[in-house]
Amino acid sequence: MQSNCGVDSLSATREIPITMVESGPASGFWGAAELGRIIGEPNVLALDIGGTTAKCSLIENGHVRIMTDYWIERDRTSSGYPIMVPVVDLVEIGNGGGSIAWVDDFRKLHVGPQSAGAKPGPAAYARGGTQATTTDANLALGRIDKDYFCGGTITADMKAVDGALNTLADKLGLTPIEAARGIVRIANNNMINALKLVSLNRGHDPRDFTLVAFGGGGAMHAVALATELGMKKVVIPRGASVFSAWGMMMSDLRRDYFVTRLIEGGEGRTAALAALVNETRDRALRQFEAEGVAVDKVKLVPFIKCRYQNQEHAVEVELPATFVDDAAIQSMIEHFHAAYEREYTYRLDAPVEIVGLHLVASAEVGKLEMIALPTTGATLDQAVKGRRDVDYALEGVHEATIYDLEKLEPGISFAGPAILEDSGTTVVIHPGNRVSIDAYGNTHIELGA
Repeated sequence: MQSNCGVDSLSATREIPITMVESGPASGFWGAAELGRIIGEPNVLALDIGGTTAKCSLIENGHVRIMTDYWIERDRTSSGYPIMVPVVDLVEIGNGGGSIAWVDDFRKLHVGPQSAGAKPGPAAYARGGTQATTTDANLALGRIDKDYFCGGTITADMKAVDGALNTLADKLGLTPIEAARGIVRIANNNMINALKLVSLNRGHDPRDFTLVAFGGGGAMHAVALATELGMKKVVIPRGASVFSAWGMMMSDLRRDYFVTRLIEGGEGRTAALAALVNETRDRALRQFEAEGVAVDKVKLVPFIKCRYQNQEHAVEVELPATFVDDAAIQSMIEHFHAAYEREYTYRLDAPVEIVGLHLVASAEVGKLEMIALPTTGATLDQAVKGRRDVDYALEGVHEATIYDLEKLEPGISFAGPAILEDSGTTVVIHPGNRVSIDAYGNTHIELGA
């Protein structure tokens, strides 16, 4: 699996192993795009919450944005290191189930980026952890079932959870439950800021998108995040905790070809760009053919990097046709003006110059087919496990119905407040939400007005 949301051969990857950086998140985001195509949601904000980090990416019209100026090891003390390979456009923050809550010298509560990891892990793991984490807060608030922790494979050490929260609460002058609420709210706020970075900061209105949340913690926080952003719908994929693995199995063989070449306006622009596209296309086809991929199976999509004359920042736009003529270039320039304005909020009355080509070459290598689940006629009541009080942090405490997620059949619908549980996922349904299960077992959550 590559960082560009595609797979490649072992021999090619051995030559340039750096192309695997962020390949795990890329799998999940490609899976979100594929799921969106299947369920009719082409515009998606994808969110992957694990134990240590939360990662998000924006998918527009089924297209996962790929960037070439990705920086690793960037934090508050270092600008990081640039890697000039195609990487899915994502924002990653240190917020996950194991993120540690701590109080600074000014009695201000923080969550992350430090993490308890898997060992010692959250205090609830009973492996020596003494610091409160997001998972401990969710347990204390009843959002996670202490008697079905990790699918019942781990007995939650609630005494350790209480001790960790008490220590934190004493520093803040709060009760342990108030401290737990604060942890959840701050963790949510951190993730909201990350979602804004890939949407609002890129010129996109999150209200035009559906939130697809996955990973072990995505479903617990998704509704609160979507509500804050004014979004109307959340989708939790079936098997959300291992969704990135499904995304990997849905990937195509893919390679990205980049050529830097300055092509200014004038009489020779069309011929120069056509020559560049043809030259790069032929190189891609030769490489695929040499590895046994039939030329007619290769899909080519050219993107052109453009900028206003003498500017530094370039915007990448798709070339509307593989055949380059004056009409194609004019259409491309119009798309550039619109894309530039969306990203930077203005456009210039200035000449546009081409600074490079990005050619995406892909070929299908066989994908999993998503098959509709069989139904037995089981009713909603048959999926009920019980009821318990759940603290929703902002909405207060409500008695929520607890459902076995595996027993919710396609076509079933109901209203929140509720908690949906399976061995790897806990879905927190807030008051006023409407829930429905689609033919493939995905959970669709319509947010209240």
